[in-house]
Amino acid sequence: MRSSESFFFKCSAIWFLLLVFWGFAPSFYLADYFDPDYHLPQHLVLHGVVFSLWVLLYGIQVFLVGYKKYATHRFLGGIGLVIMILMVPTGIFPSIYKVYAGTTSLDSAGHNVFRLFSGYGLFTLAFVFRSKGFLHKRFMLGCMVMLTSAAIFRISFDVNMQDNQLFNKGFQILPALLLFLLDWANRKKVVLIDLISPVLVLGIFFLADYFWLSSVGELAMDLLISIFVKTIV
Repeated sequence: MRSSESFFFKCSAIWFLLLVFWGFAPSFYLADYFDPDYHLPQHLVLHGVVFSLWVLLYGIQVFLVGYKKYATHRFLGGIGLVIMILMVPTGIFPSIYKVYAGTTSLDSAGHNVFRLFSGYGLFTLAFVFRSKGFLHKRFMLGCMVMLTSAAIFRISFDVNMQDNQLFNKGFQILPALLLFLLDWANRKKVVLIDLISPVLVLGIFFLADYFWLSSVGELAMDLLISIFVKTIV
């Protein structure tokens, strides 16, 4: 059981690294190759660096646990907390700045805001339960599922599947569903914590518009803009 679970999480680390690299290679990692004349705004460069460090750290942490390097894992966990704190403003700002600038709709940005805060919330749970390995690992995987949606969205354009929500959402929740099946096979019971991120993904997809297109949603976006945008620009 432990060997199969360890193998799964190592595969998940590689999966998320490849996913993020593929999704953001044209616009960030290999931007000079794809479009030498395009220069990213500074806030997107900062966003890309911080989020890249997070995905890389997830991969390192998974392999450290796999090789029983627990002391190093705990040390890097403190660094991970700092990176996650930085991910809040560097993630929220690009998502809502376009609303402030009038280049995207409130509901479109709102979906991404919900996904980001869901990822941040799952990390918070992972940090709270960091001494309980079973819960910690599953909350961390859920966090990664929520925070890699933007990479999947970009990949969908590469394969001409941008309008296929079954592809987009299915691709996003695939790691969580595979973990659910693995736990079911190994433990002979349903592990509901595995389904938190799939429920969040589908809930945001089907229900977020009702919030963001309401007067409460508009007030919430105005508050976010006043906190994360107007204090900077």
